[in-house]
Amino acid sequence: MLNSKTTVIVLLAVLMNIVFGTLLIAQTKKTVSGVVKDSTDVGIPSAHVRLVSGKDTLNTSADNDGRFSFSGISFNTFNIQVRGIGYKAHSSSHAFGDQQVELQLAPVILKSETTMLNEVVIQGKITPIRVMKDTIEYNAGAYVVRENDRVEDLLKQLPGMEVDQDGKVTTMGKEMTKIRVNGKDFFTGNVTEFIKQLPADMVSHLQVIDDYGDEANFTGIKVGEPAKILNLVTKPGRNRGKFGNVSGGAGTNRRYGLNAALNLWNGDQQIGANSNLNNTNNSAGVNQSIGAGASLRRPISKNLTLNGGYNYNQNTSENEMNSYVETLNELGTIYSDNHNRSNQKGGNNSFNLGLNSRLRDDFLNLSVNGSLSNNSFTNNSSSRQTGVIRQDLITESGNSNRNPNISTNVSWGKKFGKKKKRMLMMNFSGGLNKTINEEDILTRTGYYDKVTNELVKDSLLNRLVDTRNGNNNFSVGINFSEPLTKATDTVKRTSIDLSYMTSVTSTNNSLQTNVINEGGEKSYVDSLSNTYTSLFINHNLNLNYRYSAKKLEYGIGMSFQPSTLTGSYEGRADKISQTTTNMSPMANARFVFNKSQSINLNYSGSSNAPSFEQLQPVPDTRNLQNVIIGNPDLKTSFAHSVNIGYRVFGSTTGRALQIGLNGNTTQNQVVSNVRLIPDTLNGFKQETRYENANGNYRVGSNYSLSLPFAKRKYTLSVNGNISYANNVLFTDNAKNFNTALNFNQSLRASMNTQKVSMETGVTYSYNGNEYSLATSNTRNIENWSFMMQSRVRPVKFLSMNVNASKTINNGYALNASNPLLVGASVETLFLKNQIASLTLQVNDLLNQGNTFNRVVTNNSIIDSRSNQVTRFLSMNFSMRLQNFGGKKKS
Repeated sequence: MLNSKTTVIVLLAVLMNIVFGTLLIAQTKKTVSGVVKDSTDVGIPSAHVRLVSGKDTLNTSADNDGRFSFSGISFNTFNIQVRGIGYKAHSSSHAFGDQQVELQLAPVILKSETTMLNEVVIQGKITPIRVMKDTIEYNAGAYVVRENDRVEDLLKQLPGMEVDQDGKVTTMGKEMTKIRVNGKDFFTGNVTEFIKQLPADMVSHLQVIDDYGDEANFTGIKVGEPAKILNLVTKPGRNRGKFGNVSGGAGTNRRYGLNAALNLWNGDQQIGANSNLNNTNNSAGVNQSIGAGASLRRPISKNLTLNGGYNYNQNTSENEMNSYVETLNELGTIYSDNHNRSNQKGGNNSFNLGLNSRLRDDFLNLSVNGSLSNNSFTNNSSSRQTGVIRQDLITESGNSNRNPNISTNVSWGKKFGKKKKRMLMMNFSGGLNKTINEEDILTRTGYYDKVTNELVKDSLLNRLVDTRNGNNNFSVGINFSEPLTKATDTVKRTSIDLSYMTSVTSTNNSLQTNVINEGGEKSYVDSLSNTYTSLFINHNLNLNYRYSAKKLEYGIGMSFQPSTLTGSYEGRADKISQTTTNMSPMANARFVFNKSQSINLNYSGSSNAPSFEQLQPVPDTRNLQNVIIGNPDLKTSFAHSVNIGYRVFGSTTGRALQIGLNGNTTQNQVVSNVRLIPDTLNGFKQETRYENANGNYRVGSNYSLSLPFAKRKYTLSVNGNISYANNVLFTDNAKNFNTALNFNQSLRASMNTQKVSMETGVTYSYNGNEYSLATSNTRNIENWSFMMQSRVRPVKFLSMNVNASKTINNGYALNASNPLLVGASVETLFLKNQIASLTLQVNDLLNQGNTFNRVVTNNSIIDSRSNQVTRFLSMNFSMRLQNFGGKKKS
């Protein structure tokens, strides 16, 4: 038997074990993770999740895919409470198993709230904008949504977003390339098409996502420059329906059009069809387009989705354009006054077919894309050169062009190992492209004495030029990611990523030239003909360290890119054989300070081989005033690009500031060398060759500031950009520089209420170009643009629109007018649920429209003006059919 002293010691030991054991268990922190979905298996973003464990209460919000996680849990049992706007609340109890420190919950399914009060609206504090690592999320409920508004109308109110008159959406200078709904591909993904069709009242949130592609979304490995995509998060029960429209109209200048579209949407199952016919007349002639298309997306099994589409377009267009070109060289300036009139007819067929499976741990994507286009052109042009060269050139040409191509891509990925942290991705892509171009060119050249300016020779030349370009490309790649953190660590993740890709591009190009004499006899010209083949092999080996936590995500590594370029010419002894090795760092980072502030950085580098035209040493004489000869000794260039972005938003006010910094430079960039070659008449002619050069760079910045007030009914916005570029060029074998300064600044004010929306603004832009050539003159242009547009809805069925703009142009070589453009329209809605509309529109009442453009390329400044008819009167009828989640307008 134990004596009393021993008994006391044993009891104390047991008690201490219990106490310290309890403390140790309490100090062993546990983690819980899960996902919130709706009844259609779609993640619910921003759902509020609360975890109650003992006396502890933890709160979080679900991410873009509906996922959530908690860490630092001390007790074995806990309760989960989940709420989402428009959904019934969910509550459930859970417990950790013995020795278990990480628990993955089964998906939490929220059911739609079907019992709603008719007249009582309870609205809490709305957060207009929320920032995540690669996503900016806008709450649609924070903005004015009028009856019959489209998503396009909602986008125009969002800070940092711009929608032009054609429906193109841009943010921070980048165009939106794709639209998704609830994070999933949506029909063809055409942004312009669907923001005009989808109703704004079906949208709960809008997200602008920096997207690196489907593979990057699966692997987490983000390389290169991201694209901007738009994701619409729908309100509960609005992720299916039928929508479409039928419209037709006619107006002055032989203007008429018919358009129809029908889309059936049930989550992943999507069927769409559309057709259009549009005709208009400008000062040059009639432009007509006819098109039709269909798309399909449907699940063929639980985890596999089939998609496909076909489109046909036929176009006829007649255009007329004037241009004025200033070309600089060591002897002075060549001035070219050009007039061009063209006619084009053509058709294009395209198709796509795909199969994909995107599960949490598996990825599969197969796609095939193809197209066939046939086009014919006729062109009549005249060019009058003065300055260093005095020459006239009249050209009549006709050509036919045929371009078949097909491409395919196969990607497969798998996550495996403990907790599925290890990842392997393999892909293959290939493409075949061919272009057949046959030209019949008739030129009459007038040569003038450079002293007396008298015509000394009139030369007529008729050429048949047959160009055939074949391009085949294939690539194979593999990515492997090895986790470095423990599988139980859900707070942060680190990994080493290793990737390798090899790409092979082979070309086969043929240029055949024949000359027809006055008797109609055709003769082959060896010196203007050639067959060229080349092979470009590029290897890309990347080693990258990646870190990911709740607020910080970054990757840093190195990229090795050896490449080989070989080529040969039929009947010639000289060959191309080059090997280049480029090495550059890789870096990208994102830091989220809080839900309203973040910063990101991205650097990338890439190798680029010279084109066929730049390599081919045979003269291209299609433009007799500037003969082009390639350089077979050109090296592969390597481009570096860096971007930094900062954004901060007011969590309750909706104020927004976005700033971007960017820069790029290219090693061994291919640049032009324009030389003046003496001709047989003691004059000169231009000849363009190519060289490799260093010293090309560009730095720039852009910003957007939005200041809403009075509950976001009124908004003042300021945005602008500035860039400075240094471009290398050669003239007569001498290295020169062109420096370009571009500055753009705009100030806008807008008002949005249920009955009135109005926007007014002023924009100033400056484009300056300066050449290092002693013979050059500075040529700068300035533009002031004033605009106003408004829409008034005095009653439910009537809408009146007025728009006006005034532009002041300075510095163009062509005679640039300062147009005042005024337009107006009246729209009335009728039939049941106002599904039909009749619109009377007048455009450019004062008939002052014109189109000016400036392009600076190498040692030339090109000012152009297109002749168009912009004043017209039209009447349009439209009927909209839609039924989303039981809300029907038909």
